[in-house]
Amino acid sequence: MPDMHVRTARINEAATICKLVHESMTSYCRDSGIPSDYIEATSEDEEKVRDAISSGVVFVALDSDEEILGTCRLYIRPKREFPELSSKKKGISTRVAYFARFSVWDKWRGMGIGNDLLAFCESTARNSNCSHMLLHTACSNKVMVEYYTSRGFNLIASDQGRGYDRGLFSKKL
Repeated sequence: MPDMHVRTARINEAATICKLVHESMTSYCRDSGIPSDYIEATSEDEEKVRDAISSGVVFVALDSDEEILGTCRLYIRPKREFPELSSKKKGISTRVAYFARFSVWDKWRGMGIGNDLLAFCESTARNSNCSHMLLHTACSNKVMVEYYTSRGFNLIASDQGRGYDRGLFSKKL
């Protein structure tokens, strides 16, 4: 595994992040058996990436030469935006973290980079007083479903609203 660290992305990294997300999400669609136009991240442009970076939600994993190996986003959101989190459930704070755009260059997969990005985001979410972290993934993508469940995420809901079986996963922090 390369020597690496995670930090907040910088505006001048938008082009690389955009290219990385496109590559990774195209692979994700292929592995999930869904058309790439079903995933908005496959067509996201640099301007949207710059906007996300400006709002402080984009993180990058870098090697010792500051080359980007992976990226993700973490949105701190009000619980009310997720009706699947019933107000009757105990232990859910008013704020939850939503993990998205999880991407590692194809050639670097399986080397722990994604684990470090996920751990960084979990720590950030805890420090932001979130009780849970949420994410969506295609239920047909067995590798990703297994990845998330092996790290403590549980399927709490699924829907076909985007044309495929999309699961909402939650982890108590």
